[in-house]
Amino acid sequence: MPEILQRPNFYRYLREAGSLDDYLREQMRDRLARRRSGMLDERNVQSYQHGNRWALEASVAGESEMRSMAAESTLHTIDIINHETAIIESYIETIVEQFHSSLMEHLFQTAEEAARSTGNKISRNEHGGNIPAGFLAMLEKIEFGVDRHGRATRPTMYVPAAEKNFLEALESQPAEYHLKVEMLSIEKENKAIALEAERISKFRWRRQ
Repeated sequence: MPEILQRPNFYRYLREAGSLDDYLREQMRDRLARRRSGMLDERNVQSYQHGNRWALEASVAGESEMRSMAAESTLHTIDIINHETAIIESYIETIVEQFHSSLMEHLFQTAEEAARSTGNKISRNEHGGNIPAGFLAMLEKIEFGVDRHGRATRPTMYVPAAEKNFLEALESQPAEYHLKVEMLSIEKENKAIALEAERISKFRWRRQ
């Protein structure tokens, strides 16, 4: 009687190692977290398992609403069967890139909405389109913050790769311009430290 060959099971994994889906999700989560940490301190990130709205009891602004983000890619079974493992890496990076792009878009939209609502926004058309003048005006509007050690932190500016002329316009300015930027930055830092000291002074400290 001829031997009956069993159909190979291409989706069998060791239980200790978990499934392919688990591996993909873990890789996507870790890689996205690493890319996100370049923009947001992980200590300031909150995670919600259920629901898409939340509100603080003391908040007068009403409910906030989460924005959903989605990514899509294709992983063909035949490629897995043929041991084309390189597509797994491509699949992971494609999904991570889509999620990261959506996150960045949402982040900048949120910042723009907040700036517009307070009038704290500088348009490219202002100051006659003069980039150095607009940059100084922007710097004057910004309030510096402090880190958890009470040290003043300067804001980070993100410029699209296509806007090379923006950086070139700033770099081409004379030394007097850069000195003015530095002096204004130091003034902002001192103000941030003073405000933090004032805030801390309102707390009562009890010696242990």
